Amino acid sequence: MHAESKDYMEAAFRKHAAGRAPGLVLDVGAGRKRGFHRRLWEAGGWTYHGLDLAEGPNVDVIPDDPWHFPVDPERYDAVISGQMLEHNEFFWLTFLEMARVLKPGGLMIHIAPSRGIEHRDPQDCWRFYRDGMTALAKWSGLDCIETTTDWAPEHFAFIGRYPRHTRRVAALKQTMRRAGTDWGDTLGVFVKTKPTGEALGMDYIRQFAARLPREATGGETGGTGQK
Repeated sequence: MHAESKDYMEAAFRKHAAGRAPGLVLDVGAGRKRGFHRRLWEAGGWTYHGLDLAEGPNVDVIPDDPWHFPVDPERYDAVISGQMLEHNEFFWLTFLEMARVLKPGGLMIHIAPSRGIEHRDPQDCWRFYRDGMTALAKWSGLDCIETTTDWAPEHFAFIGRYPRHTRRVAALKQTMRRAGTDWGDTLGVFVKTKPTGEALGMDYIRQFAARLPREATGGETGGTGQK
């Protein structure tokens, strides 16, 4: 995990979590973080749980299914990740799970690259901009209360070719945290504002399931278990 990601998580913690009563935080994709997130949150009085797909010194929770956490609904006061989303094949499913285990009014903080070379761990699938974070908020029943992207210099050079768009450069620079970074990190900070079962993503999942032949869904189904 590179230096900017650590700095941005610490800044987000100071701004959005330090003023909250310390609670229970889940770090999704914790296995390779070398304890930085654990130290940061525990120093603030929080109880930290690390979740990953294999055992490791920083891992407390190991799901059998990557997109189904062995965690009760609304257990955590905060859910975080750093440099996890780009490696997640179906990040939209994980986002619903992270929302499900988050308490109403709970805090989420995610950091993911907007650019950079392929770095498989074991795969490297995605990059994120600010609008990606607000889209995930809509999908999962959250409010995105802060998001920034560190744009690349070549983005500004490209825009500069078109004089009528030069004002966009100044506007984009105001949304950045740091210039000249390798990964162009995007930060998203969220608050859970509705039960996950009422989220847009869950509504569409139910609609898609209802359109399948009865035998494909196993016949009658019960509730989703989403909160």
